[in-house]
Amino acid sequence: MANSAKKMNMEESNYRTIAIVATTPFIVIGGICIGWKYVSRAWNNKKTDHRRQQKIPRSISMAAIHGGKLALDRLVNYGKQQPTTQSGDDVEQLKTLLENEQPNYKELQQVIGRLEMNRREDEAIKILKKAMKKKKAQMKPNSNEANEIGLLLAEMYIYKGNVKKASKCLAKVEASDAKLSLYKAIISMMDQNEPEAIQHWETFKEIQNQTIPPSFNEEEFTEFKNAVYLLKQDIDAAATQLKKQ
Repeated sequence: MANSAKKMNMEESNYRTIAIVATTPFIVIGGICIGWKYVSRAWNNKKTDHRRQQKIPRSISMAAIHGGKLALDRLVNYGKQQPTTQSGDDVEQLKTLLENEQPNYKELQQVIGRLEMNRREDEAIKILKKAMKKKKAQMKPNSNEANEIGLLLAEMYIYKGNVKKASKCLAKVEASDAKLSLYKAIISMMDQNEPEAIQHWETFKEIQNQTIPPSFNEEEFTEFKNAVYLLKQDIDAAATQLKKQ
């Protein structure tokens, strides 16, 4: 039992070491830009703001996993935004954006990110579910807008660590969006099902590289796996802290 516990501690220490060391260079996973430079900056900012220290890492982990231009924009935005500012305005902005016939999904992702950073996922989920219900009432359950809302809902549930509800959201999404396979890969890794995660990861890479023959790169997947591990660790820590309150 002692040896097992020691082994687990060593593995956790190794994961943490990998996550910290990886923040030095600007790592590119295939066509996915991961802003580790900004991650390093955000981690350094933790020293000056204890409250921010508790809230930023989980968002950074998810942004690093998410990849692509929108994810990098969100990552930079997290580094500039104070977790306690404009929280009420963000709720209203989310409502306003979703009322548009063709919402600006870049702005939606940024607002969602700030709400998550302020631990207001429940409010965001409530608003997103209401928007989804409206799409169904308009007989547009499988429209592009409904699919995007479904992906946002899944992302918020992943932030909360509720992979079951995230999976249900993804099951209703009818799109070839790369994020669909990426989120499935994240969920599989959080469920410690690495073989399944690899399958979803390969599908994700195939969609991302439609003009380039896809290939499985073990180093790329290891970086992805470590990022998911860090995300889950942050979620578990937040849940433990909540129970103590």
